[in-house]
Amino acid sequence: MKTIRTLALISITLFVASCDKDEPIPLNADLPNETSIPKADDLPAEDISLTFTVQTSEDQMGGFAKNAMVEFNGKVWSVGGVNAYSTPNLSSDVWNSENGKNWISVTSDQFSEREGHTLTVYDNKMWLIGGVDDSGTHLGEIYFSADGMTWTMVTTLSPTLQAPAFHSTLVFNNKLYVIRDGFDESVIVLSSRNGIDWNLETDNAFSNREEFEAVVFNDAIYIIGGRNTEGPLKEIWKSTDGIAWSLITSTDEIFSPRYAHTATVHNGKVWVVGGVTGPYSETHIDFWYSENMEDWTEYDGPLPASEGLINHAALSYNDELWLFGGLQPDSTGLAPITGEIRSIRED
Repeated sequence: MKTIRTLALISITLFVASCDKDEPIPLNADLPNETSIPKADDLPAEDISLTFTVQTSEDQMGGFAKNAMVEFNGKVWSVGGVNAYSTPNLSSDVWNSENGKNWISVTSDQFSEREGHTLTVYDNKMWLIGGVDDSGTHLGEIYFSADGMTWTMVTTLSPTLQAPAFHSTLVFNNKLYVIRDGFDESVIVLSSRNGIDWNLETDNAFSNREEFEAVVFNDAIYIIGGRNTEGPLKEIWKSTDGIAWSLITSTDEIFSPRYAHTATVHNGKVWVVGGVTGPYSETHIDFWYSENMEDWTEYDGPLPASEGLINHAALSYNDELWLFGGLQPDSTGLAPITGEIRSIRED
């Protein structure tokens, strides 16, 4: 069993006093100090144990990274990125799996090869938005599919949406939201009810960045980490309407600045896994979680690998947190691609 290091341990001393019921208690008797009686919020957090399982070391997809993944219609889907068949080039491949570990090739070449794109389930469809191709061209197309086999382009580059890449897309308040770096100083936020017509929510959310993660948690949108021209970030931003944003003040015990990580809502918590702070030597394979986005706890038991993990995908799937593929930088300065798929159970 592995344990999570708790941020605060409270030692509780119970005062036990007994006296003869017939004897009055002196007015100057030492009574228990009520401040020593723990309140509900002061009780020590229960330790969490994690069990790691390698579902497959490499299956039909081979090694893969920089892909986008969702659960849709009872299957796990993977779109784009780089894999063993395309490397070193990007792909336009669509794969699916009924159990998360055995994969079937569904289609390819229905859209350009890409990375830095997003795949989101909305209105009973999968929505593929943006990214960059092998030439580094930003892609402004938006595609949807109701079955994963046939993909329809609903819009191309527009003055409003522009061409998002290394952005985040999520569903909030029954709308699609795209959160992306702007061309000036600030992140812009757009929303749509149909994936075609887009409204600008704000063009001044917070300072510019990319390769961040976004989650919807406790009725709010949270932006986690990323990087800009000044380097990697560990900031967390919050919005309850997509328009006004506030910087969360976290405790000192929080993950280091990073990008190319994942953030996943699972079992009532947000989990941040992996990422890189600078060069490959600063790649992480750490696991952090929070129940309120302010206080964070790091798992400090044995880790599932010695190498860091970046450009992977993560899903809350079958009551476990699953990690899919990615790059595993090593001491040689290289970043080998992996096909390993791991599941993590919270005991």
